[in-house]
Amino acid sequence: MDWKLSFGSVGLIALILTGGLIWYNIQNAPREVPPSISFSEPAVINPYPELEGVHININRATVEELQQLPGIGETKAQAIYDYVQACGGIKSFRQLLDVEGIGEKTLRNIQPYLTISPPDKKGQP
Repeated sequence: MDWKLSFGSVGLIALILTGGLIWYNIQNAPREVPPSISFSEPAVINPYPELEGVHININRATVEELQQLPGIGETKAQAIYDYVQACGGIKSFRQLLDVEGIGEKTLRNIQPYLTISPPDKKGQP
C-alpha cells in the first residue's frame, strides 16, 4: 500500500493536533491564580536623575525655575507662571491642566518635582 500525504492533509492533521492540545490545556488549566504567585508593581527607574531632590514651589517659582522641569520650555513655563499669578496661587496640581499645553502626561512628569504652599504674605505667589 502506497501512503502519500498532500500538503492539505498534513495541514489538516496539524490543525487537529493543535486544536486537541489547546483543548487539553484549557481543560487542565487552574481555575484561578494560585496563591503562591503574586504580582507586584514593576520598579520604576527615575527618568530624570539630574532632578533628584529638586522641589519647586509652584506658587513662588520663577519662569527660570519652571524651565528646569522635564518637558517645560520657555513658553510653557511662562504660561504656568502667568496662570499662577492670575489665580493668586494654586491649591491643587490638577489646576495646572487649565494651562494651555499642559496635559495629563506632562502633569504626571512634573508633579514629583513640585510642591504647593500658600503665596507670600505680600499677596504675590
